[in-house]
Amino acid sequence: MLAGGLAHKALVVGGDVLSKILDWEDRSTLVLFGDGAGAVVLEPVGEGGFLGFELGADGGGGENLWLPGSGSRRFDDPDGLVKMNGREVFKFATRVMVSSAEKILAECGVSVDDVDVYVPHQANKRIIDHAARKLGIPEEKVVVNVDRYGNTSSGSIPLALADAVADGRLREGELVLMTGMGAGLTWGSALIEWTNGRAA
Repeated sequence: MLAGGLAHKALVVGGDVLSKILDWEDRSTLVLFGDGAGAVVLEPVGEGGFLGFELGADGGGGENLWLPGSGSRRFDDPDGLVKMNGREVFKFATRVMVSSAEKILAECGVSVDDVDVYVPHQANKRIIDHAARKLGIPEEKVVVNVDRYGNTSSGSIPLALADAVADGRLREGELVLMTGMGAGLTWGSALIEWTNGRAA
């Protein structure tokens, strides 16, 4: 809508109250997730901004991370809570976080050495560390807040952007690589030249 001139500004909000859909007896999911929300205001810029996107989905893996009865239905029984096969999700995440990032960098003709800040989905620290190591991104360029908030799902990347602005790592003109993955199974990456130091 912004690129087509249909809007001048857009508020993009990601937020989840995961505590309402977790099985409080299932420690394989309960200890990983947190409630959270983040927002980013987007507007057209003359130079910089989004340089490219890479998105994908594999419905065949959906049974490894899903919410039965999701959408407009609400189930109050335990079978309606988040289900996750942690081992399979870990294998999926460590693969697609790297391959998606590599694809968008290649598509944009950018080297990983040109990336100033890496903002991955905050699924867990082991996945983040694996992706950064395989991509060759040094630890000081990687934004991590999963240790404080848990996996906040759709809120994790906007929250991490806000943290990067707050700690001074995200400044005008910096090249930012964002990668994410989630239920479905789905994934995506974006490359952006940061053109404004504000985040919420």
